[in-house]
Amino acid sequence: MIADIRRYIPGLVLITIIALLSQFIAYFLPDFIGAVFIAIIIGIILNNTIGVNHQVFGPGIKLGLKRLLKIAIILLGGTISFQQFTEVGLPGLGLIVLIISVAFVFTFKLGDKYNLTLKQKLLIAAGLSICGDTAIITIAPVIKAEDDDIFMSICIVTFFGVLAIFIYPIIGLLLSLSDTVFGAWAGTAISSTSQVVATGFIFSEAAGQVATMIKLTRNVLMIPVIVLIGYYYNTRQLAKNTGQAGEKDYNLKEIFPNFILGFLALIIINSLGLIPAGIGSIISPVSRFLILLALSGIGLGVDWTELKEIGGNPFIVGFLVAGSMALISIVISSILFL
Repeated sequence: MIADIRRYIPGLVLITIIALLSQFIAYFLPDFIGAVFIAIIIGIILNNTIGVNHQVFGPGIKLGLKRLLKIAIILLGGTISFQQFTEVGLPGLGLIVLIISVAFVFTFKLGDKYNLTLKQKLLIAAGLSICGDTAIITIAPVIKAEDDDIFMSICIVTFFGVLAIFIYPIIGLLLSLSDTVFGAWAGTAISSTSQVVATGFIFSEAAGQVATMIKLTRNVLMIPVIVLIGYYYNTRQLAKNTGQAGEKDYNLKEIFPNFILGFLALIIINSLGLIPAGIGSIISPVSRFLILLALSGIGLGVDWTELKEIGGNPFIVGFLVAGSMALISIVISSILFL
C-alpha cells in the first residue's frame, strides 16, 4: 500500500512545482495569458530539453491527468448556475446558440477538408465556441483526447483570443460600434472569459459589462454541449467498435462518464442555492488549482517531434472558424442591438 503511494509522489511533486511556478510567472503577465498555458509550455520545454524520466514521474503525472482533472471538473460545476440564462434575454441567448452552432458546423466542414481527426475537430470547436481552455479541459477526458491534441487546441484558442484583444477594439472604433453591439460581439465571438473581459473593457466600461454578462451565459451552455459531445462521440465509438450502429443498448456510463454526471449534479445543487456561501467561495480556487495541477502534466507528455507531425492544418481551421464567428457575430449583433 505504502509502496503504491510512493510511486505517485515524484510525479505529483513535479506537477505541483510546475503549477506553482506557472502561477508565479502568470502574476507578472496579463490575465488573458493564463497560468494553464504557461504550465503547459514549461512542461513541453522540460520534456524536450533535459527530458523527463517517465518511469519515475509517469505514475504521478497520470494520476493528475486521470483523477485530479476529473475531480476539478466536478467541482467546476459548483461555480455554474442556470440563473445566468435569464440575464441576457432571448436575443442574446439566441445569438450565443447561433455562434456556437456556426463554430461546430464550420469546424467539422473545414476539418474534413484539412484532414483533422474527430477529436481535433471537437476540441477546436468547443474551445473556440464556448469558453476556451476550460471547455477543452472539460471535454478532453470525455473523448479521451491525446496530450498533443489538447495542447494544440489550447494554443489555437489562446493565440486567436489574444489577437482579438488587440484587433476587436480597433475594428469597433473604425465602425463606430455602440457599447452594446461591441459587448455582444466580443462576448459571443472571443473564446476565453479573461480575453472577453479584457477586450470589452478596453473598448469601454459599458461594453465590458455587456461582454462579461453574455460570456458568462455562454459558459453555462458548456453543459448541454458536453452532454451532446459525450453522447455523439461515445455512441459513435461504441458503434465503430462493435459494428452495431443501429442498436441502442449503450451503457450510460460509457456515454456519460461519472465525472460528467457529478459535474451536472453540482450545477443543479448550486442552481438550487444548496451550496453554503463558505463552501462556495473555496470551490472555484480549488477547482482552478486542481485543473492547473492536472494540466501541468500535459506539457510533460508532449513530444515536439510528434507535435510537428500534426502540421499547420489545425491552425488554418482555427483561423477560418474564429474569423467566421467574428464576422457573423458582428453582423447579427449590429442587427439585434441597434
